[in-house]
Amino acid sequence: MYMNIKQTLLLLLAAPLFLTSCEEKKQSTDIIAPKPVEKKVPSGPVAMDSFNNKTDIDWVGNTYTVEIARSADTESGTVADENGAKYYNNKVVLKVNRADGTSFFTREFSKSDFSQHVAADYLSKSILLGFVFDKADGNNLYFGASIGSPDPLSDEYVPLLITLSKAGAVSIEKDSRIFEKE
Repeated sequence: MYMNIKQTLLLLLAAPLFLTSCEEKKQSTDIIAPKPVEKKVPSGPVAMDSFNNKTDIDWVGNTYTVEIARSADTESGTVADENGAKYYNNKVVLKVNRADGTSFFTREFSKSDFSQHVAADYLSKSILLGFVFDKADGNNLYFGASIGSPDPLSDEYVPLLITLSKAGAVSIEKDSRIFEKE
């Protein structure tokens, strides 16, 4: 059988397609990565979540309720992190109530209460991060506090110890226990 001219031309045109489809595809050595996205600085100051905790404790032969409430302090100005994001400072209200509900001790703490124990340049770019009940021991209640970077990804802070005596006196000192070798 003879092929006519149309069939021959069609075969000649299709042959390169069959030959190229059987070739191995070349692997590209180009690496395509997404363009890094710069952190967007929030348009307004950021506030940490409010926190409220109540703990019943036995202390000096009686039951007390320790209440710690942290909230944003929108009136004391803001602190900016290294990216320019602004954060509100926090305030903490510490209440210690007797079993009958009467108040033994109430005080509001801000970062300025810790200024004697934290370097001024560090304090100016930090906020009051946290405040927690530690233990009741003898005639004292012990609390931990931290002043540090407002950036939620940072673990930079200064630990502090707060002691409340059964007479209602408060003392504050830098907590060096975590730095001691065991």
